[in-house]
Amino acid sequence: MERFLKIVSLNVNGVGKLHRKRMFVRELKRVNPDVCLVQESHVESVNEGMKIESMCGYKAIWSFGCNRQYGVGILINNNLNYDIIKFDFDHSGRMVYIDVSIDRVEFRFLNIYASSPSCPDRRAFFDYIYKYCVTSHFLILAGDFNFIMDSSLDKIGGNPDSGTEGRVQMRKIIQDFDLVDAFRYLHPKIITTWRGPNVSTSIDRFYISSRFASRCLKNHNVWPCHFSDHDFIGINVILDNARSIGPGYWKFNNSILDDGSYNLEFRCFWQELIQNQNITHEWWEHAKLEIKKFTLAYCKRKSKLKNSHKRDLERRYTELVLAEYNNRGDYLDQINSIKKELSALALADDRGCLIRSKSDYLDNNEKPTKYFLEKETKRGKDKIITQLQDLDNITYSENPKLLEIARNFYLDLFTRESIDITLCNEFLADLPGLDNDESESCEGYITLNEIQNSLKNMNSDRSPGSDGLSREFYLYFLDLFGPVLVELYNSSFDNGFLCPSQRLSYITLLCKDRNNSHLMKNWRPISLLNIDYKILSKVIQRRLSSVISEIVGPDQTCSVPGRTISDNLHFIRNIIDYVKQKQLDCAFVNIDSQKAFDRVDHGFLFSALSKFNFGPSFIRWVRLLYKDVSSSVIVNGFVSELFPVTRSVRQGCSLSPLLYVLVLEPFLIRIRKDLHIRGIKIPGCIEDAKATAYADDVTGICSNLSSVEHLLATYEKYGRCSGARLNKTKTMVLAFGNLKTSTQQFGVSWVESQKILGVRFGHDITADDNWGKICNNFQRVLFTYEKRDMSIFGRANIVKVLACSKLWYVSTIVDLPAGYLKRFNSSMFKFIWGTKKFEPLKRQILFHDRRYGGLSVVHIYYKTLALRLKHVHNIINSKNVKWNYFAKYWLGHSLKNLDSSLASNSVPHGQVIPTFYKGCLTAVETFSKLYPDFVWHGECTTKQFYDLLLNSLFTELAVVRNLPQIDFNLVWRNVNNSFVDPQARSLAWRLVHDIVPTMWTLFCRRHTLEKKCAFCDQVETVEHIFYYCDKVHPLWGVIRNMVNILTLNKIKLDFKLIRYLNFPKLSKFQLEVILVLVNLAKQVIWGNRNDARFRSKSVTSQAVISQFIEKLRFRITVDKSRLSAVNFYHYWLVSGMFCDIDREKLVFNF
Repeated sequence: MERFLKIVSLNVNGVGKLHRKRMFVRELKRVNPDVCLVQESHVESVNEGMKIESMCGYKAIWSFGCNRQYGVGILINNNLNYDIIKFDFDHSGRMVYIDVSIDRVEFRFLNIYASSPSCPDRRAFFDYIYKYCVTSHFLILAGDFNFIMDSSLDKIGGNPDSGTEGRVQMRKIIQDFDLVDAFRYLHPKIITTWRGPNVSTSIDRFYISSRFASRCLKNHNVWPCHFSDHDFIGINVILDNARSIGPGYWKFNNSILDDGSYNLEFRCFWQELIQNQNITHEWWEHAKLEIKKFTLAYCKRKSKLKNSHKRDLERRYTELVLAEYNNRGDYLDQINSIKKELSALALADDRGCLIRSKSDYLDNNEKPTKYFLEKETKRGKDKIITQLQDLDNITYSENPKLLEIARNFYLDLFTRESIDITLCNEFLADLPGLDNDESESCEGYITLNEIQNSLKNMNSDRSPGSDGLSREFYLYFLDLFGPVLVELYNSSFDNGFLCPSQRLSYITLLCKDRNNSHLMKNWRPISLLNIDYKILSKVIQRRLSSVISEIVGPDQTCSVPGRTISDNLHFIRNIIDYVKQKQLDCAFVNIDSQKAFDRVDHGFLFSALSKFNFGPSFIRWVRLLYKDVSSSVIVNGFVSELFPVTRSVRQGCSLSPLLYVLVLEPFLIRIRKDLHIRGIKIPGCIEDAKATAYADDVTGICSNLSSVEHLLATYEKYGRCSGARLNKTKTMVLAFGNLKTSTQQFGVSWVESQKILGVRFGHDITADDNWGKICNNFQRVLFTYEKRDMSIFGRANIVKVLACSKLWYVSTIVDLPAGYLKRFNSSMFKFIWGTKKFEPLKRQILFHDRRYGGLSVVHIYYKTLALRLKHVHNIINSKNVKWNYFAKYWLGHSLKNLDSSLASNSVPHGQVIPTFYKGCLTAVETFSKLYPDFVWHGECTTKQFYDLLLNSLFTELAVVRNLPQIDFNLVWRNVNNSFVDPQARSLAWRLVHDIVPTMWTLFCRRHTLEKKCAFCDQVETVEHIFYYCDKVHPLWGVIRNMVNILTLNKIKLDFKLIRYLNFPKLSKFQLEVILVLVNLAKQVIWGNRNDARFRSKSVTSQAVISQFIEKLRFRITVDKSRLSAVNFYHYWLVSGMFCDIDREKLVFNF
């Protein structure tokens, strides 16, 4: 039976008076919601709020109004099974939110009462609530928004163009947090919720996360309310479909490694634990449990202290707010001080979002929004299972049944089937083997040095296994654990089995096909292995990596040092170009192996290792990793019972790709040697092109139908001895020449085009086939960040890290058309500057490195040239890959000036050069004009080619040329100092480049006729607005005093120094504090200027100073929470001017 959560919202028009309280309570009992969100309550005190609670039987959280205005509240039915996680509210009666767990589903209810259309701060209000939408919980944003989104749907009567102020900001929130209007989702036609004499509108709304809308939103209702001009609006949410999430399992929180106290206490604890102990399996299992207990107890103790401090602050804050209401102005300083301290605590909590999302990207202080939110919610979304179909095609949605179906599926998948021993011997005959020295290099016990190297080379921030201990934990205490692990592993080797916890893995599931997520085959299993297991497997992987290229043929590139996936793609592209030119018959058979990694037979694996001449010690290590192993599957946070794993190589283990490569190699060897399979003759090579592989992505290359048939039959034979299974429904054939007409044969699909390793090949391929989707993704990234308040450095980072990174993979293989290049550049620079109308600096400057005044923006065209140059460099340096024969066939004569051996008559040469290689020649021609003496033999990376191309663009900046007396290396170093907030750095960068849009600058560029300062009647030049204006000059007096105390009067702070930041030699801490002071001041000045210019805000010199002091105090508070105690002392305590610490609390001295 479905469980509903009934949520309603109502603007009550005030329930301050007793009779209105009674009316409201009667209506509330009539509607009987689980949660009620109230706006315009006029509730002004705790006593009033408690009175309503006692009358209606609901728990309430309020943001109080005043003078019988405003006020919002969230009421939760006491009959509901709920736990309040946290809540917060503003102090103007406009916003309140609560995080609450209801039947183990976690919600964030955010209730707002937006200001009236005439209020100038309406946009600021929506900017304010933006941050409260950042949550991993089920977000429900509701209330009285006081504006309409669409006048054609949301308004009847009146002026259709009025009442829309705020919708731009709301659209940004909807876009960034992926929300839908629940009202419009269920009621596309006109329905209004507020009625006046001549007009009615829909200004009361619910917004919910779109990922829950289709499966959680049951209905949306409207009920009339007799004592208000607004209606009740309500939604029903299906709790079952919101999905109860299980407790999961404990994971070590890496952030406590930054806690010096934990480090000291743990080392003492460890010495007691290990004292006089033998390192046995039983002791190690006990030790890991004790580590967990110790860590949990420590964190609980720390959290208790932290929460106690936070509760004290919140209680004091509430008392002061109430006191301030009775005595205006008496308590503001204390209120603001406590609020800042609470904000600093909140900042520390916000790091949890980054930890959970495991993002590798953070641009210092720039706030994470959709990028991190999207990663976090997508992780959760891709792991949530709402329903599954069992073997009888019956669909279930209850967690226990889901867990049972998943466990049974993987029990069956990971259970070994019988194999054909005769076929096994046939496929393993005549395999190449390691020589004795190579085999010996993989033998022997594990050493401490191997453990250290393996641990340091493991990826960071990955989910731990069942014991919860992380890679970062082991690395931090490597001096303690290293010797223990050496003894433990080697005793396991001697005994023949690992510890019980090392043999256990948790399987987490990632969805591959959301449209068919009810089928278990569409979920990818990832094994979460304990780190002590992963360290051992990494050691074995590193041993194997050092020799694998000696036994694996050049057709396979996955995990083989010196080979890349690009080798496969160059090979396929070259063959297609070749067969088209020669009008040859050719079929590319893209073999799809069903659950390839999961079906690997262990017996076949160990036999293959022996045939490849790995020694007994190495094989014993691999056997050890797979002996008596078991798994549990995790579904929606619930962990299944254990089941044995008797086949598969574990996805999530660094050794698995290499083991799979070795398991597949006997099949590839059979293809190479099989005379019944005819491939394509490679010009200048004695071998034919018959196959290429990247792990289980295998593409067979056949020149006739019988070869296609024999290839498929050979794979099916291989499957009977190795566990592999051919998935014919997903196996595709791309044919050329006369084979193109041979469709629908052998039970596989014959296609006109297909994606191979992410690049589309085929007949009549257009630029859109490969670049259309990439362009959409490129622009989607920029659109996601377009409205975000980011520094210009942050925008340049987004372009480089998230947008342009999508281009390089495909542009390595196929040309980037000029039309798409133009679109990428246009979108990129529009995003960086925030406008397409005007670019203040030449693009050439932005390509410069930040060390020289640029933004390190990627020059897309030069990067594609660099990729072509690297390809030519590989040709000249005779990279031992088969695509190189085709490259020399087409380019040999054209490149003879770079290497005469390429034009040798002993190999054939083509006359018609394909498009890709024409691009390579263009790149060489461009590069050779710039560097005619470049030596092509030897090492040179793509980055080095790119840097050389970029250097040709470098010209001295005008500002550098005009001010020769200033050391601009020092200027750019200080401008880019990472201790300064990114937005302040961005302003400093613009100031040095003289592109801050003052009125005088805009006037000179004919963008305006106005020249006056926003504060006074003087002309608004850079010098005036940032230094000489009467409203800002007193601030520099304050800063000058601070700088004099810091430097003992060594610095004369004038405008040139303020603008160019070319401070004389100072200590690191002195310099960075001064940079913070000066840049923060400029930021405050420019912010106040914009408030005065665009928001008609009155500004005084004292207000500017007060705002600077407030922001500086906040910065120091934040630094206290994020810096080490030693660094905080050197930055802010050593001078005694800024602050002191009294009983762990900050006391400001300014």
